[in-house]
Amino acid sequence: MNATVESERTIGHADRRWLFQGIGLTAVIIVLAILFIAINPRFGTLANLINILTQASFIIVIAVGMTFVITSAGIDLSVGSAVAFITVVAFGLIKGGLNPFLGVVFMFALGAFIGCLIGGFVAYVKIPPFIATLGFMAGLRGLALVHSAGEMHFGLPVSLTYIGQGDIAGIPVPVIISFAAAAFGAWLFNRTRFGLYVKAIGGNREAARLAGVPVNRIEVMVYVLMGMFTALGGLIMMTRIDSTQATIGTAMEIHVISAVIIGGTSLFGGRGTIYGTVMGALLLSMMNNALIIAGVDFFWQLVVMGCIVLIAVAISNLREQRIPLLAHFLRRAPKGAAANNPADGPSH
Repeated sequence: MNATVESERTIGHADRRWLFQGIGLTAVIIVLAILFIAINPRFGTLANLINILTQASFIIVIAVGMTFVITSAGIDLSVGSAVAFITVVAFGLIKGGLNPFLGVVFMFALGAFIGCLIGGFVAYVKIPPFIATLGFMAGLRGLALVHSAGEMHFGLPVSLTYIGQGDIAGIPVPVIISFAAAAFGAWLFNRTRFGLYVKAIGGNREAARLAGVPVNRIEVMVYVLMGMFTALGGLIMMTRIDSTQATIGTAMEIHVISAVIIGGTSLFGGRGTIYGTVMGALLLSMMNNALIIAGVDFFWQLVVMGCIVLIAVAISNLREQRIPLLAHFLRRAPKGAAANNPADGPSH
């Protein structure tokens, strides 16, 4: 009994160390920032700091939604294509005379609808998330190209461009929106029954179902939430550059998934952290900014990004293997120790 309790207590400590993964990542960001500033003082200017936060804003928003998806043991490869489709359709409607506010509402509704379709295929048709979202990635990109005929759209109303280009007390609106979205995501993830169900499904889908969790419905809700966060990220991108086209968001899923995994969310589901996701997105934005300031060629930037993804997944795998191994040795070691320990008293 004592061995079992001690084993569970130790595994609980391991889980807490996982949850506070973001603190170590924060330290890494601070050390790298100091290093980059020492190499090039331009990196440490206030203007550049604001630029890093602004560049990371739409990645943060979409990565928050992806944290829910990956924690539920899913994946969404369609986010870049969804951003393209949602923005080109909404942009066309707004330019055609639709009220800008209704245009924004339409973006969220379209994002939720796309998420509902993906969730339906995953939860009820039982198509693996990788395959389902891969199909949507190709299909949505094709629809975006058909709708826009390959043309670039530009010229939004000022009331909308303020979302991407305005500021409040010197803080860019996209930064405010992204951190507000992260705060809402953290509350939903850590303080609600929905967040608990998401973790339960990712940890053990069948056990969650037997415990009374409406697994299929929660899975659909996860992808609906992902679709709405994608729409918000697309809104920030579209209004920031005051344009959109069918090729926007290409390879975005790589950056988003990388931010989530680097932040400490388990690629195998069951565990996640919104704070870590935000730090992961900031780390990627910071490194990209440092490479640009250093004059590194864009193609080499892609190489660095690929290496970061591989390292992040390798760390995730090692972390997943370490906790079960720890539990295994803890279950075995105390048995022999208890048998030879006279302090435990005679057995009955």
